[in-house]
Amino acid sequence: MTTSAIYIALVLIFPLLGGIITYLSGSKNAGRLSLIGMLPGAVMAGFLIYQSYEASVMVRWEWLPGYELGWAIDRISAVLIGLVYLVSLLVHLFSAHYLSHDRAIHRYFGKLGFFTSSMIGLLAADHFLVIFIFWELVGFSSYLLIGFWFEDKEKAVAARKAFMINRVADAGLLIGVILMITELNQPFLSSLTGGNSSLLVNLAGFGLMIGALGKSAQFPFSGWLPKAMAGPTPVSALIHAATMVAAGVYLLIRVVPFLSPMVLNATAVIGAVTAFMAAVSALTQHDIKKVLAYSTISQLGYMVMGIGAGAHESSLFHLWTHAFFKAGLFLAAGAVIHYLHTLKHDDSTFDAQDMRMMGGLRKVLPFTHIAFIICGLALSGLPLFSGFLSKEGILSEVWLWATGHSTQGYWLAYLVSDLAFITALLTPIYIGRQILLVFYGNPRTAIEKLPQMEPLGLVKVPLIVLSAGALWLANALNPLDANGWWLGSFVFGDTVGHGHGSIQIWTMILSIALAIGGLAISYIFFRPGSMRTLSYQMAQVPTKWYSRLIFEGWYLERVYEGLSKNYIRMAGAARVFDRKVIDWLVNAAGVSTVVFSKALAVIDREVVDGLVNFVAWLSRGVGGMFSKIQSGKVQNQLIWMMLLLLLLVLWSQY
Repeated sequence: MTTSAIYIALVLIFPLLGGIITYLSGSKNAGRLSLIGMLPGAVMAGFLIYQSYEASVMVRWEWLPGYELGWAIDRISAVLIGLVYLVSLLVHLFSAHYLSHDRAIHRYFGKLGFFTSSMIGLLAADHFLVIFIFWELVGFSSYLLIGFWFEDKEKAVAARKAFMINRVADAGLLIGVILMITELNQPFLSSLTGGNSSLLVNLAGFGLMIGALGKSAQFPFSGWLPKAMAGPTPVSALIHAATMVAAGVYLLIRVVPFLSPMVLNATAVIGAVTAFMAAVSALTQHDIKKVLAYSTISQLGYMVMGIGAGAHESSLFHLWTHAFFKAGLFLAAGAVIHYLHTLKHDDSTFDAQDMRMMGGLRKVLPFTHIAFIICGLALSGLPLFSGFLSKEGILSEVWLWATGHSTQGYWLAYLVSDLAFITALLTPIYIGRQILLVFYGNPRTAIEKLPQMEPLGLVKVPLIVLSAGALWLANALNPLDANGWWLGSFVFGDTVGHGHGSIQIWTMILSIALAIGGLAISYIFFRPGSMRTLSYQMAQVPTKWYSRLIFEGWYLERVYEGLSKNYIRMAGAARVFDRKVIDWLVNAAGVSTVVFSKALAVIDREVVDGLVNFVAWLSRGVGGMFSKIQSGKVQNQLIWMMLLLLLLVLWSQY
């Protein structure tokens, strides 16, 4: 085994090993034991990142005669493996406090280690078959984490729904993988060549795209991500902000050289539509985590749209920055939920995730408040924050893409860029609304005095690191130049900034104006003391059809249920047809066979055996008759000979 193979194996195995040790050891010291696999694995990941800077780390082995599988870690996968390790390590630290009173915490860390290893395996895989295997392992391990509190039937159902929706999209991925391996002879990511516009290439491309859309919760598969909020909040920070949902974006970035223009255009349109739809839904939510869930869908839509428009470098940059500020938002939301749940754990009617029950929390959670604001402003796209840098590259490139397509007569391409800029306005509105409703104004709970209960010690480290990553200085020296992303030159070399993500001055000015305007709008409507804020506690589920449509996530879940009900009805009809028709035919065939066999038995016994017995009886009778004639005496034989001779003479005369 080569040194590279050993490094890859250790990076892959360490989190799983730590999870197994933690699971077997029980709940005592589970938080500390979980770091056994994470810390040395992170060190090994650092070695791989260093190695990948010089050249890609590749490992091949012969699985079957003449058939190779392989791993490959280049600069893109190395950077993302490092990101997964960093965010996972921070989530481990935060979870040790968040779930400290949960008796099944050892089971939680075991599943968390399993997920981390699966995600790293997906990033390190080079062969499409290996990618698909780890793709499914990521989906299965996320199902286990979403349904961690499976004793709650509602949470168990939510986990199952999220799992099944992903399986539908994975069917498309499987088709794409099969075509890539068997028909197009392109089994390795590292050696992909440009595709043409043939039917097979388009089918394979659409299959890969569908799989990626499902994993990244894009339309029409976006309904599963809000349901996934049923899991522990630190899980959302890891798999629904930084890792699993980003896997679809990662796959699209890797297969961009192969995808045909038709597939890329469809990708851009779907990403833009998803970004807009999810941003609108985020405006209406009351659950603190669901706002962030729809926000995640919207930001992933930005990345998918950017890939389709040719801005895959900027999309990777946004994936990087989004991991920091969105994981920070989820962990800060987790701190808020943990605080309220601790205060009201005896009240079964109190929902610690409902923003209608919050307000004024900045006074009792000042550290969490600051972290939430920093990450929220990064999400808004304000200058001096990371989200501004990464989003501007996408917006600029999408505008150039739309302009280029419009010159070819495709004026609808401007719809994509228009939706992108509208979403840039909606984003600061919904995150500003959330900040004001959660941390400002007077408490809307029944608690007269809120005690201060900030997380202490190492628990603050994840929020500090993620908030620091949300600042521009952690990503580039120039706060207004997305092309200055310091990791961009590492990943893409000297090509970064040349032809992709080139910032247009007017798009930058417009984006800044939209971010500031969106925050101003949120303040006007939800500032402390406003009528809307004062009455927010009494806000109910919308009753008007269009408001309800948006609140319910555009009724995608109803569409899923409607389709599933139709399939269930079809399955029921098939079951009745099987029981009433197929089973009757089978039983009739069986009865007919038995009757026919019995008839054959009678024929065999009475006719065939009768004929055989008759022939035997006749032969025995004739033989007995002639046996009496044949006495063995010579004189009798002479007499018979004379008689026969006489008969012959007479016969010859006539």
